[in-house]
Amino acid sequence: MIKRGRKDVEQTYIDDNFGGTGRMHITQFLGKDAALEQVPGFPDDFRSSLHFLHELILEPGAKIGEHTHRGSEEIYFMLEGTGEITIDGTTFTMEEGDAVLTRNNSTHSFTVTSKIPVKMIVVEAGIQA
Repeated sequence: MIKRGRKDVEQTYIDDNFGGTGRMHITQFLGKDAALEQVPGFPDDFRSSLHFLHELILEPGAKIGEHTHRGSEEIYFMLEGTGEITIDGTTFTMEEGDAVLTRNNSTHSFTVTSKIPVKMIVVEAGIQA
């Protein structure tokens, strides 16, 4: 069993959002996001295809640049704020309570459209062979 809360992990600030703009705040509760080397994590947490679970906060006007994950899928679950996610050229509005799955090899980006920060949970898992 593993239990971690905000008191147990540090929040990391990143300004290079895959070529986007604005500041990204990441609290990595479980696992390790290999694409974000500067964010401390726990690579030995999972005994499955799960890679990480983190909380992501984006300030108003922030954008995560377009990027592609190879060999994994990601789930974004919106807790607060609104934004637009573009997946393989199609743009969707995300608001509180929405979940989006980006599949293996999907190209995606995200833009905050609300006047308040966006807060979401992100989970990534590897593709099963």
